[in-house]
Amino acid sequence: MFNYEARAGHLRAALRKTRADAFITSFLPHVRYLTGYSGSNGLCIVTDSSLTLLTDFRYQEQIEAEVPLASKHIVKGDLFAAAVKEKLLSYFGSVAFEEGYLPVGSFQLLKEKLPQVRLVPSSGIVESLTAVKEGSEIALIKKAAEITERVFEKVLGIVKPGISENDIAAEIGYLHRKFGAEKDSFDTIVASGTRGSLPHGAASSKKIQKGEMVTLDFGCVYQGYCSDLTRTVAVGTPSSEVKKIYQIVLDAQRSAIHAAHSGLPAKKLDAVARSLIEKKGFGKFFGHGLGHGIGLQVHESPRLFAKSKHLLCAGNVVTIEPGIYLPGKFGVRIEDDVVIHNGACEVITSSPKELIVV
Repeated sequence: MFNYEARAGHLRAALRKTRADAFITSFLPHVRYLTGYSGSNGLCIVTDSSLTLLTDFRYQEQIEAEVPLASKHIVKGDLFAAAVKEKLLSYFGSVAFEEGYLPVGSFQLLKEKLPQVRLVPSSGIVESLTAVKEGSEIALIKKAAEITERVFEKVLGIVKPGISENDIAAEIGYLHRKFGAEKDSFDTIVASGTRGSLPHGAASSKKIQKGEMVTLDFGCVYQGYCSDLTRTVAVGTPSSEVKKIYQIVLDAQRSAIHAAHSGLPAKKLDAVARSLIEKKGFGKFFGHGLGHGIGLQVHESPRLFAKSKHLLCAGNVVTIEPGIYLPGKFGVRIEDDVVIHNGACEVITSSPKELIVV
């Protein structure tokens, strides 16, 4: 399904710019992207002519099914120690590592055991590749989004006074799996009433009451790829203040979606939504970025925020999720997943966005 040979080729081209002889990563989303391996313990080594994967006995059969190209090594104990022992790194003058992900203990082990090898810190090498999705990746994200939207439709039927946030989150997780997902893509957010002013208000034992707003932020993983959807609904007739804030957020979100296209700096897209909210007098209540990339991780490159240095390009899949959070009152966030194309974007989540009253 995926062109791992091309991925390795792109990584090698990027590696040459670091002037390192090899690249190592044990960060599992990147290991999976480069090799296809989905286990919980892995080390990938990439050179100009080879691709090597190390793991342990638990995944011996799994890697045979999942990993089409890499040379596969089943080892005992720490994977970095095994790479040293098997002399998989000894012959290189320099090895690039991901400074944001390599454990300190592993770095110290390599430094001690391979004093002749220059360790080169790097960042963003794999991220620059994963940010631009292949068609097959986009198809899987769309499937994940489709499952999440089916779940949202079903869950609306149980959002009512007396049910707890935890009960709703549990139902979301159950339905995700029932409809074909592997798991939730992150801890489901269910934030009702005054808790709605918490942008990442994890579900709690609080019971929903009539007259409250409820923010539902959730997603699933389908064949490794993530979805991410947020809707804020009213339990009972919403107040005029709620309607006003909701409309501002909706207008900001729609404006950003309309403006999104390849070649646009991510910070300018953030500014489209942020400026609208600021003009309405609620800028200080929108404290997070406009969105983020999704793929094998639910939060990845490119990042959409005021100081982002990313430039949107065709193949990016990002969320667009402005919000307003009024402390002690309520919060509103609306989020969709979109694919960036040349000249426009494609919204792949289609759940209703007009204020839903349950």
